Amino acid sequence: MPMRKSLAKLILLLWSTITLLIVGISYLLIAGTIKLSPAFPSPTSQASLNPTATPSPLPPTNTLLPPSSTCLPSATPSTPTPSVPQPLVIGYSVADRPLEVYHFGNGLIEKMIVAGIHGGYEWNTIALADELIDYLGTHPEVIPPDHTLYILRAFNPDGYERSLWRSGRANENNVDLNRNFPSNWQPDWPRAGCWNYLPIEGGSSAASEPETKALMSFINSHEITALISYHSAALGIFAGGQPPDPGSLSLAESVAAVSQYPYPPIDTGCVFTGQFVDWVSDQGISGIDIELSNHTDTDFEINLAVLSVFLDWSPSE
Repeated sequence: MPMRKSLAKLILLLWSTITLLIVGISYLLIAGTIKLSPAFPSPTSQASLNPTATPSPLPPTNTLLPPSSTCLPSATPSTPTPSVPQPLVIGYSVADRPLEVYHFGNGLIEKMIVAGIHGGYEWNTIALADELIDYLGTHPEVIPPDHTLYILRAFNPDGYERSLWRSGRANENNVDLNRNFPSNWQPDWPRAGCWNYLPIEGGSSAASEPETKALMSFINSHEITALISYHSAALGIFAGGQPPDPGSLSLAESVAAVSQYPYPPIDTGCVFTGQFVDWVSDQGISGIDIELSNHTDTDFEINLAVLSVFLDWSPSE
């Protein structure tokens, strides 16, 4: 009996040991499985579970993007360039508009260009004057060191403001300023061969108009040696003087050589009275009228060549 009890205890001990061993091994196996399979998937498995497509280009949009910083103005000021000088007001029109003269250079030899004597009817001469003013403002080297050039951009601002066609020819007093100068002046003239689209006058007397007086005063206060008066259209180059003086003829020939304008000019049979360029000739100044090709174009390239010849020309030529 005692032996049987001892054997039973031994069997029970072995069974308990085996059971504990089995439980321990099972625990180790379970723990290893948990360690090999973590709660969060690896990046590879995450990618397989949640695939991310390669982004495709967005469709075009009409919304404008703001400019990049390279398009914005620099805080550093750019190198200053020569600018157009402020004009000198030499007088006022009948309607109190200023007569503005721009000057370039500071030499002793003085020359002058006048535009817009017939206002809006010849508006392209004013446009040409503005182009020349802008050009000289950025190219001051064009003016020889010994020269001063004056440009009166609009001798008849009232006509220019009134109309850019026939009714813009006269000043506010209905006077043709190119018939108002004290050189063979007449209150009226034969209209055959002359501009005769609308009634127009030569003024109550020679130099009756404030524009005429202002320009005469300016010229008389300077030593102008040569002058161009721009007109339109198409009749060519007219030398100042009746008959033309030698200096004006020389200037006309020099300008004709670099331009397409007719010279001698087209003769329509018009009798010219009170003309500006003839008064200029009376003062001993070599002067010419240049008529542009038409009533719209400025002939800018042609007149750059004319300007070069004009500045190089001297009365001795």
